[in-house]
Amino acid sequence: MPPDPEAARIAAARAIARTLAPLPSRRLPEPTHRDEKLSQLATALKAPGSMVENPCTQWAGPFCVRTTLDPFFSALDSLRAGKASSPVTISAFGNSLIASDRIVDVVREQLVRVFGDGGRGLLLVDKLADYGPRVRTGSSASGWEVHTVGDLQPSAWPFGLAGILHVSNTPRARSRFALAGESRGSLFWVDKGAGPIELRADGALLVQTAPHNDGHSQRTDFTLPEHAAALELIAHKSGTVLHGLVLDRPAPGLVLDTLGVAAADASLFLHADEQMVTAQLQARAPSLVLIMLGGNEVKRLQWGRSTFEKVETDLRHFIRRVKKAAPASACLMVGPLDAVLGPEAERPFQQRAELREVIELERKISLGEGCAFFDMFAAMGGSGSLERFNARELLHDDLVHPRGQGLDVLGELLSSALLKSWSETPHAERPYALAEAWAALVGGGLLPHEVQPWRQAPAVALLPGSSQDPLMGGIQRVLSAARVWTPHSEDARWLVLGTGAAQALPRSLATAGPVSTRCAALVSALGAPWQGEPCVPLTLPSLPADLQDPLDRGVTVGAWLLAELVRNDSRPASRSSH
Repeated sequence: MPPDPEAARIAAARAIARTLAPLPSRRLPEPTHRDEKLSQLATALKAPGSMVENPCTQWAGPFCVRTTLDPFFSALDSLRAGKASSPVTISAFGNSLIASDRIVDVVREQLVRVFGDGGRGLLLVDKLADYGPRVRTGSSASGWEVHTVGDLQPSAWPFGLAGILHVSNTPRARSRFALAGESRGSLFWVDKGAGPIELRADGALLVQTAPHNDGHSQRTDFTLPEHAAALELIAHKSGTVLHGLVLDRPAPGLVLDTLGVAAADASLFLHADEQMVTAQLQARAPSLVLIMLGGNEVKRLQWGRSTFEKVETDLRHFIRRVKKAAPASACLMVGPLDAVLGPEAERPFQQRAELREVIELERKISLGEGCAFFDMFAAMGGSGSLERFNARELLHDDLVHPRGQGLDVLGELLSSALLKSWSETPHAERPYALAEAWAALVGGGLLPHEVQPWRQAPAVALLPGSSQDPLMGGIQRVLSAARVWTPHSEDARWLVLGTGAAQALPRSLATAGPVSTRCAALVSALGAPWQGEPCVPLTLPSLPADLQDPLDRGVTVGAWLLAELVRNDSRPASRSSH
């Protein structure tokens, strides 16, 4: 008997579905009580969240099989599978929003819960100011003064990765770190005017540096005794400069280094010594570089202290510097928060005029420089967000900085979006096989061998958009993998109605023409014929009896549907003018 063409197409759709189906290893844990509380607060604040815009770097047919964030996602996969041999590190650059380890603390907590704790990572010798808690610093310290790239006066000493340095202002300046299972570490210091630096574990000498005063950045690695309770650092000489101290656990896990500096923007981070930044970033070997800048750029633009040209030039320079130092790392830019004129203005909650332009500029730069992008302004609810935070007493009096649970909500929005992107991004081991299955499904005579046009496929919206039906969820997964799904019907080329959908569509929807919006309706093979002109009826295929999982069925139907839309758009009649 000749092969059944329809059976061959369903087999191809199933092959695509197997590749694009959610990976069990990427299943997310159930939300904790704290997660649910923060989600409820986000809802009350009208903060809807947002998706991470993760550019595609490799295609198979119309499907994205490699993304900008894949180096980070693959590292997370290794942790989840127990195959990692070293920590997975995130280097998070930012301004005052994260300088005290807020927002990113929630990101760290969420990722550690899923992937394990790799240690505290890069810590500072002492606090950034005389006031405030000791967060990611020594538990006690004396004899240090702090300098940052955000200071008004230039520093006499070079800055490294963190954009912060501590210099001893008295002989035998000290810092003590309480240990919590860490087994190894590194000390970053500057060999310029330095005296010996002792590291002691529970009073016993571990290592003592031997300065040569050659002006270079130095790294001193050390191993901690098992069950050690405290590490003490002693700088023998006044004028000894330290960039930070790293503490890692023995088992692989997630580490997030907070590199936040008050008043910082990309221009100020560029004041750090490039060779020192490169050496220290290479030592940290991040799998993800997280860049959370933009708020200070918005203010300086409004004050006339910067220009859009300078913002763009310096941000591109900063990203390129980081990517050159850590070429194997993925990169994610987080756009600025809502920004308002402030308490001294006649209308304190009026949005700063430059905000949206800075967000779009950061998005353009991010995608152009090979980074993913997360729009925090949109995630927190867009215009009026800070006013809503303020109404719930979640904003400081400066009307710039969220506080308390307001910061936790922002961390939850970012961490949830990042984990969702990891969980839902397909991982194709054999891209060529996926492309072959697509060719069999769509029909070789309908598309040229070069599939470039379908890398820019027209957008598809599903109606009803809020359906929780696994069939529609599976379809959405396929459309997302092809980068054609949109939640906004006004942006769509195709509107697809699910079975039983009763929306009345405007007669103006055309059924022909290459650029007009078109409508397709999914029709059950056992149901009544579709009567809802002007939609193109697409009768659902008969799926094999062994295909029982609802989501698997949905992904299979999604692959079939996308091929049907391609076939409809490829027919000569649909190319005619109207």
